[in-house]
Amino acid sequence: MSPLDILIFLFFILVTIKAAASCIDYWRDAEEAFDEAAPARPLKPAASLSRTVRTGRPSSVRVTPIKRVNTPISASYSNCLIDQQLQLKDKGAA
Repeated sequence: MSPLDILIFLFFILVTIKAAASCIDYWRDAEEAFDEAAPARPLKPAASLSRTVRTGRPSSVRVTPIKRVNTPISASYSNCLIDQQLQLKDKGAA
């Protein structure tokens, strides 16, 4: 590898490191600006468990099964197909 190739690779490595560092600094600054701009909200009291978790299903909701198309053949079924195949000797092939 020539010295020129090494310098070109070093240049690309340094540019990549600089771009990564700039990206990290940009997003860190953006996050700090967002935190400063966001108003502090008072925390709501925790709701009771019965209100938070819905255990029932509304009567208007209907569950429909998923239809499978082109289901793969199971391994046990493929073994049965081997028994049904004709051997080359049976057909008169050489």
